[in-house]
Amino acid sequence: MVRLLDSAGVEAREVSRRRIDLLWALGVGALVLHNAEELLLGLTGWIAAHPWMPGRALHGDQAQFAIALALVTAAVLAIAVVAVTTRAEWSAGALLSVAWALIINAGSHLMMSAVSWSLMPGVVSGALVLLPLGLLITRTLPPMRWTTTSVLMTVFAAVMLVFGSLVIAAALTTLLEAVR
Repeated sequence: MVRLLDSAGVEAREVSRRRIDLLWALGVGALVLHNAEELLLGLTGWIAAHPWMPGRALHGDQAQFAIALALVTAAVLAIAVVAVTTRAEWSAGALLSVAWALIINAGSHLMMSAVSWSLMPGVVSGALVLLPLGLLITRTLPPMRWTTTSVLMTVFAAVMLVFGSLVIAAALTTLLEAVR
């Protein structure tokens, strides 16, 4: 059992390691499913068809985007594996951060689909998998203590993970094309 503290520092209910491990597995599985939907339904093409949408230049072509999705998935999987295998103290907090990222991702797909009046690739898994799972995780685990530093670090890590994977994917695509 892991004894977690709620945001006021008062001892909260215990959450078993097994439950945290299961939630990590579900989170990684949901991310894989969501990323597969984005890739297979052509998110880069959808974004190209909506030039007024933000972030168009970041997505590159389909090959670059596939590499970026693989990098993001691998990074979250690595965090999950380390958290589960080492029984890290930070596991529940990291899982909560991932859950909030899943919720925000789902929300962005829903919002962009509504604004564009077309289904954005990723909206189905976002609405049916990411959002409910993210809410389940945030309701199952006691809330973490959000400080200015923890919020800024979480946002910075999420932004760097996404943008970093896109930049690395662009570099790798250029390198692979040069080798061919």
